[in-house]
Amino acid sequence: MSSRHTELLITVDRQAAEPMRTQLERQLRDAVRSGALRPGGELPSTRDLARHLGISRPLVMEAYTQLEAEGYVALRQGAAPRVADAAPQHHRPKFPPESFITAYYRYDFRPGIPDLSTFPSARWLKSVEAGLKAMGPNDFGYGQRFGVWPLRQALADYLGRVRGVSADPRQILITGGFEQARACLALALRRRNITHLAVEEPGYANYATWVANGLTLVPIPVDGDGIDVAALAASPAQAVLVTPAHQSPTGVVLSGARRLALVNWLRARNGFAIEDDYDGEFRYDRAPVGALQGLAPDAVVYAGTASKSLAPALRMGWMVVPPALLSALEYEALLMDYGQSRIDQHALAHFIASGEYGRHLRKMRAIYRDRREALLAAIRTDLPEVEVSGISAGLHATVRFHRRLDEPVIRERASRRDMGVTFLRRHYLGTAPEASTLLLSYAQMPERALRTALRTLVGLIEN
Repeated sequence: MSSRHTELLITVDRQAAEPMRTQLERQLRDAVRSGALRPGGELPSTRDLARHLGISRPLVMEAYTQLEAEGYVALRQGAAPRVADAAPQHHRPKFPPESFITAYYRYDFRPGIPDLSTFPSARWLKSVEAGLKAMGPNDFGYGQRFGVWPLRQALADYLGRVRGVSADPRQILITGGFEQARACLALALRRRNITHLAVEEPGYANYATWVANGLTLVPIPVDGDGIDVAALAASPAQAVLVTPAHQSPTGVVLSGARRLALVNWLRARNGFAIEDDYDGEFRYDRAPVGALQGLAPDAVVYAGTASKSLAPALRMGWMVVPPALLSALEYEALLMDYGQSRIDQHALAHFIASGEYGRHLRKMRAIYRDRREALLAAIRTDLPEVEVSGISAGLHATVRFHRRLDEPVIRERASRRDMGVTFLRRHYLGTAPEASTLLLSYAQMPERALRTALRTLVGLIEN
């Protein structure tokens, strides 16, 4: 509308539940806050604004009077209404780009993400419905903050049968994935005056949670038999983070001799091991290796999630906790939040107990095995000079070159071709070997796409 020098985009809706005066006040207030109406600027007269909106002049006068009382409008006898000189303005802050947004590529060789297109949506919906039917009124409240009992029972049975984990349901805590589990663990270890945490070298690319909570990281070398327990024994570490079933990221399996040596170290040091069994269900050429926790249930915290087996979006994980740490971890969990979604927990409990979880894993093992074979065949054809390892389990292959590649340039070239790639170098806390090693996931691409993507990647490496 116009009134001499003033134009406002304001409307009122007579059918809306919100009173017309409230609508007018809100729109004028928002216009001042956003800067559309600047301090000192002229406003339409009450007569002009009432005529334009088709409402009564007293209603406009009441709105102006209210905004004057709030400090948005200045009213003076015989003068045009104006925006108050000191009217509050809310400028939208400029935020830096989010650094934790995950980029998705058409061809994604980066490890850590399963095939998201295979999530069993229809069967999951049936489990949600079954879980809801099984829930009583109290199950919708704030109780069972460490995990609903049906899920803890289902996990105790499943992990005992499939992973050789020794656990009473009371020892199982449900978490928001491994990220929340390690936050609780870091705090609990520090409260026990544990200051040094041993980690595998190479190992995870992100240890921020441990460091932020005051732990000093001690890198321990990994070789073909897993973590070097002799080097661990010579270190000041009081606890160790390990991935024994399929070392992340090299893919080696902790040997039987090293497992026994690690258990002996735990006894002698009176320490704790944190076992991240991130993809232990996916083995192809041999029977699954049992969890380390089965050898020392009083000294090993076993951690698992549904992120690789189902999908990261579930944000569902679990810890099997030694009795000596149970109270401490429960305390940290209580401080952190009110627990995970009870509805999703009941759904997962039904999904596991009904056998759907096992059926889904068997289906995915067959799919991933075929993709692994397609990737290996393509490597033999297009990259015959490399050494491939870590393929008996998991969702990626470790591909070692005998020379140093220009890794930043290759990553940039790949990104421009809508392809995600990762090198082993980023997984070292210390100095990485000179020769380059690629980590090639086969989880997210069908066989034909894998062959096409690898051929493209080889071209980017050679040019």
